[in-house]
Amino acid sequence: MKIDVDSPLDSYSLAAMARTEDALSFLIQDLGVVGSKEAFKNVLYGVRLVVEGKNRRLTDFSEIVKMEEGKSSTRENKDSFIVNVFREEIIPNVTKIIKEAGFKTVERIKNSTQLCIKIPEPNHNQLIEFSGEVKRIERAAISRIARIKSDAVQRIKSALEREYIEPHLAVPAKSNLEDIQKHAVKNIKLIGLRKRKSILGNFFSYADEEERRIGQVLEKSSYRNLF
Repeated sequence: MKIDVDSPLDSYSLAAMARTEDALSFLIQDLGVVGSKEAFKNVLYGVRLVVEGKNRRLTDFSEIVKMEEGKSSTRENKDSFIVNVFREEIIPNVTKIIKEAGFKTVERIKNSTQLCIKIPEPNHNQLIEFSGEVKRIERAAISRIARIKSDAVQRIKSALEREYIEPHLAVPAKSNLEDIQKHAVKNIKLIGLRKRKSILGNFFSYADEEERRIGQVLEKSSYRNLF
């Protein structure tokens, strides 16, 4: 993820720029999971059940794979997961626990110890929760960018104290860091807004005029087709 600033960059700003671009790339990766099929798969990793009197993870006794990764002749459904249960006697309990976790359609594949789990369509409340998660990730990314800038400013301060750089070089370096942070925060807000719009669809509405202005910029940006 590249961001552009107008001024030539010094070594401190170049280092901060590289960290900032990495942070933006990680942001897109993190947001890509929110509300996705992979997120529902992660729910299964958190499922626990009691086996022989002990509270155990589902994954202690099974393997979770996407339908296209498994080999099943009974159905093909990209919106499903396969759970390969290693112990046949616990399949009824596993089925019950998975349904209680919100997966209502759980079918045992004939002549196997595999369960086919259909990913449910998210309801309105879940979509709102996903949107809230996007906002939390967005805020965390903005905080990360602030720390990157703070670290770079501290390095410049230390360099000045040790007379590694001249004072007249520190001023444009700090200005560059301000520009990098400003551009990064703008990009974060654009990316976050795009993700929330993709999640909420027709339920989306702008929270305020600032967000509406960001939305206008979004429609003209390279992020408009993201997610």
